[in-house]
Amino acid sequence: MNQGIALLSLGRVDDAKEFLEQAVKRDPTNPHAWYNLGLLHKNTSNAQAAVDAFRRVTEIDPNDADTWYFLGSAYSQTRQFPQAIDAFQHAIKLNPLHASAEFGLSRAYQQSGDVAHAREHLQRFQYITQNKLGTPIGLAYGEQGKYSLTEESPATMEKVAAAIPVRFVATTETAGLTAKPASRTSEDVAAFLGPGACFLDYDGDGKLDIFLSDNGKEGGIALYHNRGNGTFEDVTRQAGLDPFFHGIGCTAGDYDNDGATDLAVTATNKILLLHNEKNGKFKDVTEAAGIRTDGLNVSPTFIDYDHDGDLDLFIAQFTSDQFSVPRKEGFEQFLFPKEGIEPHRGIHQAQFNHLWRNNGNGTFSDQSDVTGLSVPVPTLGAVGSDYNNDRAVDLLVTGWYKLPVLFENPREGRFKYREPLWSEPSAPTVGIAVFDFNHDGWMDVAFTQIAAPGLSLSLNQKSKRFDPVPLPKINWARGWGVAAIDYDNDGWIDLVAVGETADGKGEIRLFRNLGPDGFQDVTTEVGLDKIVLKDPRSIITGDYDGDGATDLLITQNHGPAVLLRNEGGNKNHWLRLALKGLNDNRSAIGTKVEVFSGANRQKFEIAGSSGYLGQNSTLINVGLGQATEADVVRMLWPTGVVQDEIEVAGMREQAYNEIDRRGSSCPTLFVWEGQGYELVSDMLGAGVVGHWVGPGQRNIPRPTEYIKIDRSAIREKDGKLSFRLMEPMEEVVYLDQVRLLAVDHPSAYEVYPNEYFASNPPYATFKVVASRNPRPPGGAWDEHGHNVLPDLQAHRYIGDFELLPFKGFAKLHSLELDLGEPYRSGPLRLLLHGEIEYFTATGMYAADQAGIQAIAPYVEALDAKGKWIRVIDDMGFPAGLPRTMIADLSGRLPQGTHRIRISTNLQIYWDSILIDRSDQNMNARLTPIPLENAGLRFHGYPRQIEAQPPGNVKYKYEEVSRTGPYARQSGTYTRYGDVHSLLTDFDDRLVVFGSGEEVALEFDPSSLPAVSKNWTRDYFFLANGYEKDMDFYAADGATVEPLPFRSMGTYPYPGKSFPLDEKHLDYLLNFNTRQMSGNEPQGYWYDYAHPK
Repeated sequence: MNQGIALLSLGRVDDAKEFLEQAVKRDPTNPHAWYNLGLLHKNTSNAQAAVDAFRRVTEIDPNDADTWYFLGSAYSQTRQFPQAIDAFQHAIKLNPLHASAEFGLSRAYQQSGDVAHAREHLQRFQYITQNKLGTPIGLAYGEQGKYSLTEESPATMEKVAAAIPVRFVATTETAGLTAKPASRTSEDVAAFLGPGACFLDYDGDGKLDIFLSDNGKEGGIALYHNRGNGTFEDVTRQAGLDPFFHGIGCTAGDYDNDGATDLAVTATNKILLLHNEKNGKFKDVTEAAGIRTDGLNVSPTFIDYDHDGDLDLFIAQFTSDQFSVPRKEGFEQFLFPKEGIEPHRGIHQAQFNHLWRNNGNGTFSDQSDVTGLSVPVPTLGAVGSDYNNDRAVDLLVTGWYKLPVLFENPREGRFKYREPLWSEPSAPTVGIAVFDFNHDGWMDVAFTQIAAPGLSLSLNQKSKRFDPVPLPKINWARGWGVAAIDYDNDGWIDLVAVGETADGKGEIRLFRNLGPDGFQDVTTEVGLDKIVLKDPRSIITGDYDGDGATDLLITQNHGPAVLLRNEGGNKNHWLRLALKGLNDNRSAIGTKVEVFSGANRQKFEIAGSSGYLGQNSTLINVGLGQATEADVVRMLWPTGVVQDEIEVAGMREQAYNEIDRRGSSCPTLFVWEGQGYELVSDMLGAGVVGHWVGPGQRNIPRPTEYIKIDRSAIREKDGKLSFRLMEPMEEVVYLDQVRLLAVDHPSAYEVYPNEYFASNPPYATFKVVASRNPRPPGGAWDEHGHNVLPDLQAHRYIGDFELLPFKGFAKLHSLELDLGEPYRSGPLRLLLHGEIEYFTATGMYAADQAGIQAIAPYVEALDAKGKWIRVIDDMGFPAGLPRTMIADLSGRLPQGTHRIRISTNLQIYWDSILIDRSDQNMNARLTPIPLENAGLRFHGYPRQIEAQPPGNVKYKYEEVSRTGPYARQSGTYTRYGDVHSLLTDFDDRLVVFGSGEEVALEFDPSSLPAVSKNWTRDYFFLANGYEKDMDFYAADGATVEPLPFRSMGTYPYPGKSFPLDEKHLDYLLNFNTRQMSGNEPQGYWYDYAHPK
């Protein structure tokens, strides 16, 4: 049976049918076999057989809602609508939030002629999906119900290999980690909590160095350089650090993206931001960065909370108010309360925790109150993790709460305090470790606690709740640091923690992950029971000697740091991943990594914190067991870039830079030119919806665009004019109408549509712009005074301006033009040919943080007094790839103007500018060419060629890969096939398609009139529609819905709704039927060697 299910998931239908039919003969009561037979028959249009199969499942298990849904779908295929309605209602009775059953019920009512009930249940479907109350049945394995899955048994469950011999050996003294613990008063809460430590490579030599926040060689902070021979050298003073400064916690990351790892150190009433000067020294830039934080600062973490490509800084704060430490040794004098407090009831209502946003210019801004993270509860630990897999990093904090607290990232605005997701009360928590211990793709959480049991583990139930997981008893009175570690490289991540018993004895415990068999205490087996600890605090992981086995470092409150070398863990195969961001932070903090090796799937997150006072190495040590390579290493970078590396060899370090991938490009238009399909340009750039343009502001889309098809670029194909409009990247396209116009005109003229991308309404209105004998400018100079007229005349792009670190932005720059002769009156237009490196929503957001707003091209005229006066605030710009845009200056310039200047801070490149003074008295003849065929289908990803200047992307349509580094929005797409009826009118009936898909368009020119003598025929292609990308700051960027429509205004459109009259109801139920979860199996790499 399981083999049949596997074959079905691979699309091998005939083989699957044979195995599944054998399975039901052997065991007629097995619901899995009948269910998958039903799926097979349904997908091969054998509807009655599907009905029979799903009815058998309902007889075996009448309480499975998914079975009733599929039974209803099968009945609908056979047009037995009363039976379908009954089955769908049964599914909804069992699961009131069954989205697919609501959609199926709506279709069944509509096809039965009951429009009112059809509308009611479609609205219910939309409510469930848009509020994420339920997920529609998808196409990916695991998304079609529990009985679609293989049936697990003890024989088929993935087993963990037998343990290999591993020992941890203390190497503190031989490694040279000498220390002089500080002598401070026992009432000092700050001294009692710490210290912490960080593994980092501060000098870029590829070896892990160690930073201690206290108790270093001279009693305070210390930096130890890894010599590479198992020993370390104290370089604290050489690095410009104060060895007498007493810190508490630390975090390491490249906050300014200059390629060198920086440090942040917490202390009482102080934060140190230490910039790595790349010469072996650090510089204290705290004051210059604008960071000011009083109070008891404990655990810091670098985190890119706003996903704008640079690291922000979160500081967990505790308090000494109402808390004190032992006046003598022994836990019984520990006066911290064992019970937590409510998040809304703090100590004297004081505010704790600070979030410092990186402005991208070397300074930080306090966003604690704006984000809602300055809660009135003392906090100890913090770590960033995307616990709900929505691509936005959330924040998990510990402290004197009754339960750990999750702050859910809203992408913009205040973090959402999640109601407690832990099912059992526990003692207040201290340390945090986040890891996917059961290989289900959801990050689970381990905590240490200030009272018994001292350590707990919670299973993430798909972000709905966290369930307790049994661990071997340890009888700790107090737990401190905790970390995830695959100590034996068997591919199952284990758990290690430090704590204290009731009599004050320090301990370290290691629990081996046995997969489905739970966890086993192997402390004694690996020799950790022999390690003597005095008041342990933080524990961090990293392979300091580079041998492939992960080592440990433990800090002590009254002693030196303890370095533990892993001996034997590298007997199993391993892979170390060193990641470096490009458009994301260079430290790759926040990147999610999945490693597939055979049947083993592991998931990791690179965090800026170890969960308590320190930071693990940001290198990922992956255990491969007996596998020699990883089949796929999949990275999801914080800004949303998906990257696959395949057949990655193990037993070595593999370094990967974030790919320079364009995440979005407007849908691209190709035309048949006689030998193949050639790129015309992209379209609908101004139709983007949900684009962030300012705090709380979204753009107003313009859904209409015309583009010229030059007469030399188009030929008939089988008697038709053939086009392809496709999405080559990572957007969802909402195409409403297409038209092709034949534009006949005297040969002495060139014609252009009146097109340009304006930032705000009023937008360009359609008209034919006729040009006769345009002339180049009399002169052209850039902002440096360089003569660029020869470049414009030779069609060489100009753009000698300084770029900013924000996508699509440059420093303000100008282009000065001599009009050739003074302007007196009458027509005057610029015909500007160029392209733009588009700004992204994230780029605009990041620029806004640095105080930079987009400046649309504006035009100034030099008056008779030699003063520049602004005459046009928004000239517009070319809407994407190279094209000609029109700037109409008629009547806008002062009399006698001889020179004008165009200025902007956008990345716009021109390669031709002509000055046209033609009267518009030429009447072109426009003839619509009928659309004969329109079909939606998958095409794949045509080969991209990055030309110059930036943004000038070209495509080879016929060179195509079935896969690419692009994700897909979840939601309801238009079904494949004929979509002609949707594209003839501009009526909000949209062809919805996504990454790698296209609409094939054929126009019939047979009824066109002959071209008159001395006339010429060009073509204008019209597209009406919208597009939405998956940018972090795109509104509803991860989903197809809500659908845009003409009268909506901005997007999204609170208070308005997509039309649901009978015409649109029919459209939604009969065309938009393709449910996609975004998790459909695919690779995220280009494969042009194996085209579609």
